[in-house]
Amino acid sequence: MKTRILTALVLIPLLVAVLLSNIYIVSVAVAIISVMGLYEFFKATGLNVHKSLCAVGYAGAVFICLRTYIPASLYMPFFYIGLLAIFCIMLKCHKTTSVSDAGLLIFSLIYIPFLLSTLIDIKGLECGTLLLWIVFIGAFATDTFAYFAGVFLGKHKLCPEISPKKTIEGSVGGTLGCIVFMLLYGLLLNKAFDMDINYIKLAVLGVLISPISQIGDLTASIIKRKYGVKDYGSIFPGHGGILDRLDSVIAVAPLVYIYLTNIGL
Repeated sequence: MKTRILTALVLIPLLVAVLLSNIYIVSVAVAIISVMGLYEFFKATGLNVHKSLCAVGYAGAVFICLRTYIPASLYMPFFYIGLLAIFCIMLKCHKTTSVSDAGLLIFSLIYIPFLLSTLIDIKGLECGTLLLWIVFIGAFATDTFAYFAGVFLGKHKLCPEISPKKTIEGSVGGTLGCIVFMLLYGLLLNKAFDMDINYIKLAVLGVLISPISQIGDLTASIIKRKYGVKDYGSIFPGHGGILDRLDSVIAVAPLVYIYLTNIGL
């Protein structure tokens, strides 16, 4: 626990600095994190032995994250070229590269850079800097309250075969904590930044964020269990790797973007 807290004290100021910066820095940060996340994913799943596929993956991650700066007319050509590159690798290395390997690569590009890149989309919205915090507050509040509710109240296992320590009580506690922090952040936006906030919409968003956050966490866990790894990495002492720390954010970011652009606050 001490190590987790010390690591968090270092990471939080860094996160704050990035989120408060301009959209270009956020875009570069998301691209770097996506590449690092892909590296962890490739290593965990064994895809890292296919160097050519990994190279296509890293290039694809950068393109996906920086797509807002690329003309829309070039999306299809770039996508097509990337797919042809995968086809050529499969043909050249047909004895060592399977269809499953190619499928895993495509899944990883959707799972990590595509979902994470919606953070950049949120940043580009009106008041995007303030709205971007919703993703992290919702995901981290869920994680924190679920942990403590599980420790002190947990009795009934949630998904014992996937994550033995998670409990139903923890899940409920995470949801309640998420809703409370969403409303508190809404109050801050209203009082400090004079934003017109619909608290019912914000509470509903909290109700949606928490289970999606937990699904993201459990999905990362089931992938790790499938490939027999405890953590995706060790870059963050006490927290694991990029994907261990951001598994919930990856799932929550697209939800927040969809909600904000279709329902709003």
